[in-house]
Amino acid sequence: MRNILVLIKNNLRVDILKNPFGFLIGLLAPVLILYIMLNVIGGNSGYINIGVIDKDNSKTSNFIIDSLKDKEGYNVKEVKQEDIKNLFSEKSVSVVIEISKGLEKETINGDISKVKVTAVEDDGIGNLIKELVNMEMSNIREIALASDKNEDIYYKSIDNYNNNITVSINKESLNDLYNDYFSSQVYIGFLIMFMLIRGMRTAYRIFEEKDENIYMRIFMAPVRTIEYYLADILSGYITILIQVVLGIISINILNVETGLGNMELFVILALVGLVSISLALCCSAFARNRTEASNIFNFANMLFLMVGGAFVPLEVMPPLIEKISYFTPVRWAMESISAIQQGSSFNETYNYLFLILLFAIAFFIIAAYKTTKEEKKITIN
Repeated sequence: MRNILVLIKNNLRVDILKNPFGFLIGLLAPVLILYIMLNVIGGNSGYINIGVIDKDNSKTSNFIIDSLKDKEGYNVKEVKQEDIKNLFSEKSVSVVIEISKGLEKETINGDISKVKVTAVEDDGIGNLIKELVNMEMSNIREIALASDKNEDIYYKSIDNYNNNITVSINKESLNDLYNDYFSSQVYIGFLIMFMLIRGMRTAYRIFEEKDENIYMRIFMAPVRTIEYYLADILSGYITILIQVVLGIISINILNVETGLGNMELFVILALVGLVSISLALCCSAFARNRTEASNIFNFANMLFLMVGGAFVPLEVMPPLIEKISYFTPVRWAMESISAIQQGSSFNETYNYLFLILLFAIAFFIIAAYKTTKEEKKITIN
């Protein structure tokens, strides 16, 4: 144990003192990226744009539309049926509400009329708007039942209800929340990228020590192979955890809403850190030198990030690429984050976290097997 602690201390000292500027840049780069993202993406935040197609043009339909206009965070405007696809593609609207002709008449007669709500994408905004519309429709139906199909009583009740609402609900703009979640997911993608790169530093150290003959001098001392590799893994993992902590601190300082608790995000990223270290060791085990290890790692790194949904949402990927993403640990990290943001509890993501851990264990086993095999060859020769 003492040998391991000495090697860890030495590895950390070498990492920091050999290139202190590069070490700090590697740690602080994700924080800088988050700051830039918030200024770029944050400048585009605003109200939820809701398109309305009112084919009924009645007091009831106007009441539904006005109920949305009165709430903070919404920009309601009339649109045409034939323009819906273009408006969605241009992202001019996030949700379209279509009120069919005859809504008021059917409601007064006690029939259940539905208001169609269409969202641009499955980001939760459409469901929230649908809930608000359904809530107003439920109130209108109660008024219609109480009016007993009498139009005069119904209209007076609608006016009274509209004028005597005393409950005021202050809501944060849903678009602001959506942008915060989008910003946090992209930022976490960048943070994972830097974590993977930092993990590769562990493999580089082994090749550098071999080139400088430090590797052989260490084994001339009373240090076992397992102690050397364990110290290398732990020292690399410590620097990754430092990066995770700095990333979470920056999220809190810059007030980015992730939808996750600090400890929940730490656990997810800590597991990804294990994958980073194990992947680096696995890549180095199949390489003869640093250049080969770097090439293998860069390919695996970009594959995991791009296919795993770190930068490109999984729902927009082609079906084949989306299926390939199931074999990347990054996908399960992003899935766990997305699931919690959409309302799942942290305990419900245990299957995703377990899969991330399995990736780390698999890479460690492959690296250990390959390294042990190579060490035996060297010993025999």
